[in-house]
Amino acid sequence: MTQTPPFGAPAPVGTRVGAFSVDAALVVIAAGVASLLGSPVLGIAVASEALLGLWILQARRGLTPGALLFGLRAARAESPVVPGAGRAFVRGGLVVLGGLVLVAGAWVVVASAAFDRSGRRRSWADRAAGTVLLSVPRGRGDGDAAEARDLAEPTVHARSAATRDPLRIDAAPSLPAAPAWDAPIVALAAPVLAGERSASPVPETAAPVAIAAPPAGRDQLLVMFDTGQRAQFELPAAVNFGRAPVADQPGDVLIAVDDPDRLISKTHLRLEHDGDVIWVTDAGSTNGSELIDDDGTVHPLRPGARTLLEDGTRVRLGERVFTLSRLIGGPA
Repeated sequence: MTQTPPFGAPAPVGTRVGAFSVDAALVVIAAGVASLLGSPVLGIAVASEALLGLWILQARRGLTPGALLFGLRAARAESPVVPGAGRAFVRGGLVVLGGLVLVAGAWVVVASAAFDRSGRRRSWADRAAGTVLLSVPRGRGDGDAAEARDLAEPTVHARSAATRDPLRIDAAPSLPAAPAWDAPIVALAAPVLAGERSASPVPETAAPVAIAAPPAGRDQLLVMFDTGQRAQFELPAAVNFGRAPVADQPGDVLIAVDDPDRLISKTHLRLEHDGDVIWVTDAGSTNGSELIDDDGTVHPLRPGARTLLEDGTRVRLGERVFTLSRLIGGPA
């Protein structure tokens, strides 16, 4: 059975050959100019640095100059996440090794995608590295736009008709001793309830700052990341997550996610909690978002589609994962 990723179509063989040809031409031109202006040794050094640069771009962004020109993006075969250093090294290394065979061998490795009978057009290098090369729609963007986004009709991610009773969190050794609102990760404004209005719009360029402790008596939502980063705020709330998120509406809570590898878009994911049910929406991010069930099943989010989030489901942004817990009655 052919497995087609929901985050892009497999790149046509001709397009991927063209993109690789652009990358190869850039390396050859840079090395040739360095050799003419300096020496063959300098040319080899420049070619090595150019290959290193291509490796880093593909590992961290899934892109090379040729891929960007032809609208392609490399991703992991099982999820819309950039390949990472290891997979990008294997993928590029096999192409380089192919080039040692009469130079044209590199193009043979790239064009070997035509022999993939699964329909995913994975080259020999892709299959060895566990990657796939995708055609990305030109208008998709990376979710970094500051303007508010129109959302598609809601889609429901539901395994069963399980009840959605709030999860009460009692004091336990596993919870942080310090109050959750001490972490400087929630930005700018507390949520605005129905009928209220924010005094002024949220500045787009404002840096995330810590909010004060919310008053007791109202239910809270606790967000916990796999890195230990956390945030806590009142319900109901609308929250934008990202590397440097901006608000869609006045009163949005903004959570700047720790992301040294820059795999998370500026505004990556939106979460809406009305006090009973939770909806999440991928904001057209570069590297995608996923829901992870209790049994480890992964559900990639379709950009712009509001998806129901059930209790116990984890959410992945790039390579960061967070869980949600509802605190009844707020902090003691």
